Amino acid sequence: MKKKPLTLLIAGLLGSTAVWAQPELTLVQIGEKTVERLQSIKAMAERGEGVFERNGERWINYQGFEYRLSYKNDLKFPFLPYQGGDDTPYRNVIDFVDQSWEFMMYNGGFYLMSREFGVYESDEQGCFVEYIPASHGSKRPDGSYIWESDVIYRTETNDCGALVKPAIHSVTVSSVSDVGVSFDWLGQNESDTTQLTLTKVSDGKDVRHYDAVSAGFFIGGLQPETQYEMVLRSCNPVDCAEPQVVRFTTQASRVGFADEIPTPNHLQGSLEGGLGITQTHTSVAPNGNELTGQGHLDVIMNREAMLLFTPSQGEEINQVRAEVLLDGEVVHSSLMLPPSALAASDQPDNGRMKVVFSHHAWSLPLQWNWMKPGLSLRLTDNLGREGVLSQGEIQFGGAPELVIQNIDMGMLIEPRNRNTMIQNLPTLAADYFQKIPASKLVMADYTPAHFPIVTMPNGVVYTDKSASTGGWHSGDMREAIGKAMVSTGINNANVGILTSAGYSQQYNRRFNHITAHTNVGVYTKKDTDLPQVVVHGGSGGGGIVTLEATTGNEWSHELGHNYGLGHWPYMASIHDMESGWGWDAFHQRFIGNLHWKGDVYTQQQGDDIVPPFKDAFRFLVDAQNGGEQEYVGTISRFTLEHPAQSRKAQRWMNNGFNLDSSSPSGYVQWDQAAQRYQTVETDTPKPQQTGVAVMTLLGIYDPYNEKPSQIYPLVYSNYGNVFELPQGVQGEFQPEGWQPVADLTPAELESDSWQTLRMDGEQQRVCKFTFQAANGDSAVFVGGVDQSTDRCSSGRDLQWHINSNMTSAQGDYELLSKYGRGAVTYTPTPEVGEVTLCTLNKSGTDHDGAGFVVGNNCEQISGVMHKHGKTWRYALRGDEVLRPSYQTQGQCQLDVEFANGASERVVLNASRHSVNDSNKFHVNLAMDNGVPTQVRLSCSDRNGETELTRFTPEQNPPIADLKGPIIIGQEYGYSQVVDMTPTFAQNDTLLNEDFATITQFDAFVAEHYGRGLLNNGVTRAERRAGALYVFANPETGSRDYFVMRTVEAQAFPTNQTSNGDWKYLGSADDYVNFTFNPIAFDRAEGLRIEERVKGYFAASRLLSWEERHSTAWGSTENAVFVGQIEGENHYFIQKRPGEGEAFPTNAASNQDWYFLGSDSAIQAYLDELNRDLASFERALLEWYQQDAMGVWGSDGQRGKVNDIYQYAFRGGYHYYRLKTTSYGYFPWPTDNNSSNHQWAYLGQF
Repeated sequence: MKKKPLTLLIAGLLGSTAVWAQPELTLVQIGEKTVERLQSIKAMAERGEGVFERNGERWINYQGFEYRLSYKNDLKFPFLPYQGGDDTPYRNVIDFVDQSWEFMMYNGGFYLMSREFGVYESDEQGCFVEYIPASHGSKRPDGSYIWESDVIYRTETNDCGALVKPAIHSVTVSSVSDVGVSFDWLGQNESDTTQLTLTKVSDGKDVRHYDAVSAGFFIGGLQPETQYEMVLRSCNPVDCAEPQVVRFTTQASRVGFADEIPTPNHLQGSLEGGLGITQTHTSVAPNGNELTGQGHLDVIMNREAMLLFTPSQGEEINQVRAEVLLDGEVVHSSLMLPPSALAASDQPDNGRMKVVFSHHAWSLPLQWNWMKPGLSLRLTDNLGREGVLSQGEIQFGGAPELVIQNIDMGMLIEPRNRNTMIQNLPTLAADYFQKIPASKLVMADYTPAHFPIVTMPNGVVYTDKSASTGGWHSGDMREAIGKAMVSTGINNANVGILTSAGYSQQYNRRFNHITAHTNVGVYTKKDTDLPQVVVHGGSGGGGIVTLEATTGNEWSHELGHNYGLGHWPYMASIHDMESGWGWDAFHQRFIGNLHWKGDVYTQQQGDDIVPPFKDAFRFLVDAQNGGEQEYVGTISRFTLEHPAQSRKAQRWMNNGFNLDSSSPSGYVQWDQAAQRYQTVETDTPKPQQTGVAVMTLLGIYDPYNEKPSQIYPLVYSNYGNVFELPQGVQGEFQPEGWQPVADLTPAELESDSWQTLRMDGEQQRVCKFTFQAANGDSAVFVGGVDQSTDRCSSGRDLQWHINSNMTSAQGDYELLSKYGRGAVTYTPTPEVGEVTLCTLNKSGTDHDGAGFVVGNNCEQISGVMHKHGKTWRYALRGDEVLRPSYQTQGQCQLDVEFANGASERVVLNASRHSVNDSNKFHVNLAMDNGVPTQVRLSCSDRNGETELTRFTPEQNPPIADLKGPIIIGQEYGYSQVVDMTPTFAQNDTLLNEDFATITQFDAFVAEHYGRGLLNNGVTRAERRAGALYVFANPETGSRDYFVMRTVEAQAFPTNQTSNGDWKYLGSADDYVNFTFNPIAFDRAEGLRIEERVKGYFAASRLLSWEERHSTAWGSTENAVFVGQIEGENHYFIQKRPGEGEAFPTNAASNQDWYFLGSDSAIQAYLDELNRDLASFERALLEWYQQDAMGVWGSDGQRGKVNDIYQYAFRGGYHYYRLKTTSYGYFPWPTDNNSSNHQWAYLGQF
């Protein structure tokens, strides 16, 4: 008890000390009973019961104690304590309180306070029951009193310390399923004792009682399609709140997919149950995933997850609190969502059996930055049981990142412009992310590529059509241009590889980078010379995807090949009960592994036989087993992979690197055993910049200028890597190829410009010489130079006829330079001709020499034997037999010029990567200088510089049309997808609609922006990127709408703009017409204005200002009010449920209220509408913001959607709203359904 001095007349009566426990009566109830008791004694006194006089005063005997009475028969308590502090006379009257309450005497009455929470302040504020009997001053001669005070009964609760009067409000059914329900409410205090009673309406005996409940309370085990009533009572030592009553009806029966699946226990402690860490699949457990079936994927680091907890069967659980810990520190604590609030699935409403994932799973979103080693979980239920998943018990599978570039191209023809992925990049990127085990997905796009001329690596140039026939899976341009030059080229450019062989499709993967292209080309029609347009598609692998369709199973299947997934995976081709469902974090929906629409049958793939689920749905098949059509459910356009396949994809992704600028090499790689990332070394340069806008230069070039070269039209992306370009430095040119020793200068002979081979266990210079055998035959042999004798020797291992250790004359041989072009060849004999040189590189001294390549062998001319008598022949394998090659002197280069005077030089390989074909180049340059004005390709050698080709780029490429990059996951979440959401001002459908009420507008916004759900932050508050919210803005008085950008979003901005947490869509105030719609407003005679307003807003009744605090979000928002102002009714809509100051009196809206009109103003409007047809139609056109009334056929039966048309029918005038551009006849207004797919019937005049 907290006391401050009253007066010197107050004395505290000491009572027995007691520890406070919840009393049976509250302070307010004690106050009420005190009044009742004292008034009953007063009534006794007035009847004379037990009353007597003593010394001129009236007394009363009550239950053995004598008390004085006031002059108005109020009981007066003794001033001085009996027996040194005995308060028995007080407790004799107030006998319904125990010793935890004490009395403080004052003026014949008392203050009754709790010893625990009672408070009395000197200004008479506090927490107490007060009783002061009536009293008076001296009598005047006329018999009146100088002063009088009436009896005081008062219960004060305005300062009870931490205790406040219970004020439970906004009670809602926060979730309901077929067998469960949860409730939420506001206003409950920590000290309140709240009880919940649930009764089956049709059976009053079916009652459940729950004590000590709190918001978020769940009850399971209900019956489907049954009405229940919930009563919530809340008390604390101060008072009790008014009981809150809610009725609800459970949903129709549903089948729980996982209900019959055995639940393993993943927790330590008294609370047992299974955990699912759901990111792409529900089947992912904290650990041991490699042992499930063919192996399921591990938990993905740095990716948000939905934690699913399925308790082991036992006592009913009503609440589960989850604590998330990182390295032992709690970073989050909240109630888990109950099973009745479990996310819905992607099942369409098509009349088939309804299936939910589980009737028993509790759920909790886990943020992306919690998902890493060091994470642990602690769950506690309302029964006090605790279960722990300790640190280190979650097996992570890395945080792989994936970049997918997308480009649409046309070869000898314009691109088709049908790349759905590029056209819908944000939504499809978010969709595909749900199917892959990556922590981050970068989905980028390139400007379209049109190649009107095609130069092939073999030197062929096409200008109108390819010489090949081409096909979906075939075509020379498909391979050389689409796959090799464009896709492989873009991949190479992003790891800093500038050139490669023209036909090479080698995947130089450092990080996970894939280029997907759609491709069309002009080919030659089979058996004719006619052109035909061929669309390519249907292949993937090696960092390349060639597609016709960029959605559906073609995308899923071909991308899967890139992840190392093969066709018809063993025991993973068909989903089943073990494979679990998928999860879409963006839509917060489960992706069923059941075919919601297809025929029902048992499936078999090899040894895998899968019967249908409940004989109602077949299971889905994996993408590599034929896959499924897009939109099997309501959400996704891609195939749900079997989790065993996803594990393989996860392994493939982790075999690649992640870009990391802090690493010396620029890359790190996941170490599964150590559960951390390690730096790695690579043979490619470290990027200077990553993820920046780039131009990519692609082309074909022949360093030897024997074949035509081409710089292809430039393509641009907003996401690429750039590198420090190599600086070409050409020194003094050295002799090339085979050089006669006699022609060389001493300096040239001393230089390190000569190739070597292994001979007699040491490296000797390669030489060739002509040798004539004893029989007169002559041949050229290749060997090594003996520096001591200045002779070239074939080595001791070769014998020809009777000759061995064949040697040249002194100084009569040729040396092989390191420099030259093409293959290293020589001509052993005229009959053999020019052949490719090969040299032995075997250990020891028993196998030396050189020969020429024949098939897969290194051989010699006929008759040459090994010294051991066998034919001299060695297989070409490993590094035991080498094929010498030349280094190229000089350099090739791209010179890129810009309008601002800047230029860049890119040095290219000056030799062919493939002996017979041209090279290709693939270079990323940053967009710092804008679009180039000129690109020049040249090569230089000892004979000077030669320009191979030049190209003038298009100066206005469609860079502004690029959609990407769209980055999904990690700290980016889905914010970019949200940012692509059109505002109201950008929504043509909304701009063409007309809204008469906020309820109509809310419904439209919910359907088009929130999949039917509109959150208000009070009774419905989804925490997901993309969640739609309405906000009654107290600063502007407007009704604003936002989309959540991040799950960590804080308060809404009040200035009607976007910020880092929210994207602002617009305000209802700009689109709702609060003037009564002429055709929707009831114009019939004999109705009061109040009835017309009720009907217009479909309100059961209009509320008064005194009821303004009774409204609540989710139930009575947008309530219509009526109030008397200046003698007539004024009508308003409340802007913020439960809030609002006085109605405005100036016939206008304000911060709290929308003004609708007054009786007189509405009557005048009604009179004008009913005056005549012209007046009515004038008001109608004004309301719909239309210039003139539509007349059927006047516009050639092609009108503007939402325009209003008049139809004169049987003496009346009827009005229709046009729903489609083209139209036919009006449906008759007398039909049962006066609307059709073209016309919406509005009403008549």
